[in-house]
Amino acid sequence: MTMTPNTRLASHTPARWRLVTAAVAAIAAVSGSFAVAGLTQAFVGEPASSFVVDTTPAVVVNTVLETLGPLAQPASFLLALAIVTALLTATVLLALEIEVTAEVQYLAVPLIALSVWLLAAGTTGAALAAVAPALPATAVVGLVEYAAAHDPLSVRRDRTPDRAKRATLQAGFGTLSLAGIAYVAGRRRTPDSSVPFLEGGSRPPLGERRLLRAAESEAFDLPGAPGLVSEIGSFYTVDINTIDPIVEADDWRLSVTGAVGDELTIDYDELRDRPTERFFSTLRCVGEGLNDREMDTAVWTGVPVSELLEDRDPDTDATVAVVHAVDGYWNTITRDELERSYLVYGMNGRVLPREHGHPVRLLVPGNWGEVNVKWVTEIELALEDRDGYWEERGWDGTGEVRTVAKLWSVDHHEDGQVTVGGHAYAGRRGVDAVEVSTDGGETWTDADLSADLSSESESDLEAPDVWRQWRYTWEPADESEVLVRAIDGEGRLQPENESGSKPDGASGWVSRTIRPNP
Repeated sequence: MTMTPNTRLASHTPARWRLVTAAVAAIAAVSGSFAVAGLTQAFVGEPASSFVVDTTPAVVVNTVLETLGPLAQPASFLLALAIVTALLTATVLLALEIEVTAEVQYLAVPLIALSVWLLAAGTTGAALAAVAPALPATAVVGLVEYAAAHDPLSVRRDRTPDRAKRATLQAGFGTLSLAGIAYVAGRRRTPDSSVPFLEGGSRPPLGERRLLRAAESEAFDLPGAPGLVSEIGSFYTVDINTIDPIVEADDWRLSVTGAVGDELTIDYDELRDRPTERFFSTLRCVGEGLNDREMDTAVWTGVPVSELLEDRDPDTDATVAVVHAVDGYWNTITRDELERSYLVYGMNGRVLPREHGHPVRLLVPGNWGEVNVKWVTEIELALEDRDGYWEERGWDGTGEVRTVAKLWSVDHHEDGQVTVGGHAYAGRRGVDAVEVSTDGGETWTDADLSADLSSESESDLEAPDVWRQWRYTWEPADESEVLVRAIDGEGRLQPENESGSKPDGASGWVSRTIRPNP
């Protein structure tokens, strides 16, 4: 086939500009997918996100966690977006190269429409939603080719490369606008964190409301630090996903399997019909730094796991339980820990949010956060111990939390005094005292402590764990090195020796240099 000057766009366009066109089309595809699907399993970036999680070696995961801390999860998501954008770029570029080889103008347009759709549908399993990335990618290439071949201001028909460059740049600016619109639309598609109250209406149920009010009335006012109950939107979240799974309450099922005489499968409505407990409990991430903010408290609503086990006739030799989740995560706890655990479906009087495991998660009071499996689907009683997800990756944070006192608040008063404060936590052992030193550890003074909220819980089981706030006010004459340490309810002092978070949680005394008012 002999091509006319008007139809030699692809072959005359330098390869680098075909690459730019392909990259712009790929960005348009990702933007279109996000606009329609939001952060759900139908988003074209979700398979890449799962690929990153499943294939990244443990040594890399641990290095990233230790280096980036709470930024590790966003970094993982950006890597997933880079992977899917590169894959789409390669797909579009291949179609453009086929057009060049075949010397058929616009051949790339149907090829891109089909190949991007197949790629998106095949990886996400959402055939209809796969149209969303295919259409903008196709439109970008089609518009670039058409605009480059039909420049009404040019009388030189041999300048297709220049027109292609200009058209590509114009498409790029248009794609940036599309990306902005897609972000707004996609956020609307992403399930909202403003979740309904457990019993509908405009406020929490009476039992949860009583606990929330008790926490509010007892809380210290510490600038820069949370109260005694953390707001849902600021409560830390850590899991293995960059895009959280969406599990509808009507579709949720939990199975109790393994070394039991009578296996059980229960749905969401059946779980909520069982006797309910309301209680305070604190979660702390095993991977957090000593004074980081991955520790929060909520009022939880749920059902004791022991209630589900009563009629299951579990084997007396089944000393461990493997808890599985819908996202492929799992963890192992002891039988004793299981029997003092809860299946929770409410948080601060609201339906459990998606980021926290909607519709149901496990909560093991007093143990590190990784034990509290989100999106739980199965509890398997086992005769032999097994490593959990993070244990296979070199961590050992399945036991009870370490005692810690955090220094999160520094408040300079006009009269020259300074109030320091924060939160202390020791799991089910409770916090008996917090001591503060303003001279680098030479002398220590008891800080004020907020009320112990565990007595307010409505749980029929052993009182769940909960943090306490502390505060101390003094007038520094000079620069002071402030140290803080906690004493747990068994009279044991928080260890002084500092350690990193891996493998079983950070320890040590938190310190901070405080300067007097200028």
